[in-house]
Amino acid sequence: MLNNTVSQVLEDAGHFSNEFTISLESHLHAEIYRSKQIIHAAGQIETNLYIVESGFARSYYYDRKGTEHTVRFYTAGELIFSYEGYYKVPSFYYTEFMETSNTIVLSYSDLNDLQKKFLETSFLIKFALLKSRKEEYERQNILTLPANERYDRLLEQNHIIFQKSPAKFIASYLNMSRETLARLMGRH
Repeated sequence: MLNNTVSQVLEDAGHFSNEFTISLESHLHAEIYRSKQIIHAAGQIETNLYIVESGFARSYYYDRKGTEHTVRFYTAGELIFSYEGYYKVPSFYYTEFMETSNTIVLSYSDLNDLQKKFLETSFLIKFALLKSRKEEYERQNILTLPANERYDRLLEQNHIIFQKSPAKFIASYLNMSRETLARLMGRH
């Protein structure tokens, strides 16, 4: 029987046959990650997708000057999916768990095996690809806004980040200085 977190991801992705869900379940396994544990480093090919059951993670990269830029946060119930990993090309990003986190893991090779057996796997893959692309679009869109609107939007859409992440990572994600973030946080 699939747990609630996996069931919710499948429900969001579409309708799947019992045969598919039974086969999918046989490929899933649980993993626990420690705080500050990096599950993927830039330049590597990612091999797994993760469903965060509990915990918190982020993705980031370093620019040419060595400055770190946070580009994504992951909270409970979210899917950590990399289209670079799915297409077997090296990623530009690091992914790090920021607190002890429970995850459900599916390898991309198992996902491909499922796709060979079940055509409906393509709905799950399409869901993950579109969700990943939408998140990238939202990130790009938020950066076009003034600093106070970037802050307000993140607070409205995902306030839990402010409880779980150090301010320096939030400031990086919002593309603002820590001082600006502190000023904006002081308004609330």
